[in-house]
Amino acid sequence: RATRPCGRRPVVRRAQLTLAAMPATWQYPHQDLGEPVHVDGSPVLRPVVPLIITDGIPAVLGVLDSGSPISVANADVFAPLGIDLDSDEPTYEIPLSVGGGFERTPVFLVDLELRPPAGTHQPNARWRLHLGARRRWRLPFAVLLGQRGWFDTFPTRIDATNSTVELPWSLGAQQ
Repeated sequence: RATRPCGRRPVVRRAQLTLAAMPATWQYPHQDLGEPVHVDGSPVLRPVVPLIITDGIPAVLGVLDSGSPISVANADVFAPLGIDLDSDEPTYEIPLSVGGGFERTPVFLVDLELRPPAGTHQPNARWRLHLGARRRWRLPFAVLLGQRGWFDTFPTRIDATNSTVELPWSLGAQQ
């Protein structure tokens, strides 16, 4: 309620919402990756995002997994990034289990790009992350995005059918 201090006109203060100051959010629908269905016959839907490894190569799927301590990828992802797994020195190695077996996993510092959802006319969001390289990858996606490398960069809300990703301004995805 506005008041009149000392006979002046009412002082009205309005909250200002500056959309440009708010981080962008992108929403991605979960996808069926061809896994066996639930008991009721409905598909298993996975939280996925499209990733650009390098220009000239189609986007690959990254699955969001808050239970994974780090982000890891199929070893085939690294050659297009200019990394030779047999001769390049990793940043570090970590024992990691993906698909049931622990093995030493070399981790490299790489740049990836998150592609915006279909119909969104914004540039890709580029970020740098430590990404583990796994040989003998048998999963129906190329990258597993974990606590380090994804969730420490992108605040993400996952529900039953969609993932909502908040883009930090520092990634240059703002308009």
